[in-house]
Amino acid sequence: MAKYRFLSDEELKELEEEFKHFLITNGLHTEEWEEMNKNEPNKAIDIVGLFSDLVLEKVYDKTDYLLHIGAKDLKAFKFLKEKAVLLGIEYKGEGTIPLENTLEFIAENASDMLIFSTGKSFTEEIRNKEVHFLVQSGAFVSDSLIFDFLKEIKERKL
Repeated sequence: MAKYRFLSDEELKELEEEFKHFLITNGLHTEEWEEMNKNEPNKAIDIVGLFSDLVLEKVYDKTDYLLHIGAKDLKAFKFLKEKAVLLGIEYKGEGTIPLENTLEFIAENASDMLIFSTGKSFTEEIRNKEVHFLVQSGAFVSDSLIFDFLKEIKERKL
């Protein structure tokens, strides 16, 4: 059973070479893998789950910023080793927050927005589970631009 989720067939296909190396490193060569797939499918599924976890763990380890954009709210997360910081806005104006040109939209409509922040501490072991939960909830990996922009706005308002 995968700790996070199983990689999709498409993702596995893109990582085919890495998966072959993973199998070899774990003592499974092509013939053995094919035999296991045929005769012990549950064991093969477990191995795919282990590989999926390894890949996602590496991705989540490198994830510093996540962004979640809803129709009327935006949440920018900064992940540190044992803490996450959330800066968010709630849009009170007409229309919705766009997925493109988001910074410009925030700057042009700042008077119609409520900005908020919070933080959450956790152990280093839990960090990637937090990242995974947010990604499963619709957040996506981002750079620091929107987080830093919201931080600057919040500091000016204080």
